[in-house]
Amino acid sequence: QQSLRRGRRAAKLFLEPRWLSPGSPLQTLLRLLAGMSGALDFRLLSLLSLCLWRNSAFNLDVAEPVVKRGEKGSFFGFSVALHQQLNPQPIGWLLVGAPQATALPDQQAQRTGGLYACPLTYGTKGCERVPIDEGVDLQKESKENQWLGVTVNSQGPGGKIVTCAHLYETRNRVNDSLETRHVIGRCYVLSEGLRVADELDGGEWKFCQGREQGHERFGYCQQGLATGFTADRHYILFGAPGTYNWKGILFVTNIDSSDPDQLVYKTPDTSERVPGTVGDVAQNSYLG
Repeated sequence: QQSLRRGRRAAKLFLEPRWLSPGSPLQTLLRLLAGMSGALDFRLLSLLSLCLWRNSAFNLDVAEPVVKRGEKGSFFGFSVALHQQLNPQPIGWLLVGAPQATALPDQQAQRTGGLYACPLTYGTKGCERVPIDEGVDLQKESKENQWLGVTVNSQGPGGKIVTCAHLYETRNRVNDSLETRHVIGRCYVLSEGLRVADELDGGEWKFCQGREQGHERFGYCQQGLATGFTADRHYILFGAPGTYNWKGILFVTNIDSSDPDQLVYKTPDTSERVPGTVGDVAQNSYLG
């Protein structure tokens, strides 16, 4: 009986409470074992408890890992994604965001961030900066500290890639006493070969541009802090956590090339929402 009590205590350490509730499978099994002749071995119950515990695991290769290194201070590796290019020939890429990477020469900034494409090889070198986001119009925008590469996602084999700069800033009336700046964020969509190849590609994914500004509306949108593709590969999602006093919203748009209607959905304004049990999110919820 002492062995049985010790075994029960060991089981409690490894099993969820529902396994020890009256009538549970473990309780029934313990009663059967207790009725057997001879003392119940403590080690048997410990082993039994381990077998019944629901485990999950993943493989991590520590013997031959793929290690890539980037510019010091660039936050190289802040975001990562695996991407499989199918055309013109199959290539596997490790896409790496470095949101504090040094600015390109024509961006007129110190640090803008960038996206890197790395071959799936064992060498630490070989990563190349993807040539996007060149140039700047300082009368309309600022790319200083925009954090390009804060997120990166792949649509899947042969699909598109999205990467964002959630602190991208638009400007109005530059060098005037009434100058305004709005941190709306922007995203780049690329085709499978890591380049602009069709009309859906490029950096004009700025859903908050042209909307009502100010922190209580879309002036600090911060689009792109989170992004993703739906499993059916038809839609792309953009979080904009700074909208509406940082309540946050979600933009969803169709990127299926077979559908000519590129309809954009966004989380409804408070006044547009249908009354129900869900209600509105609070300020500073950072939805998206």
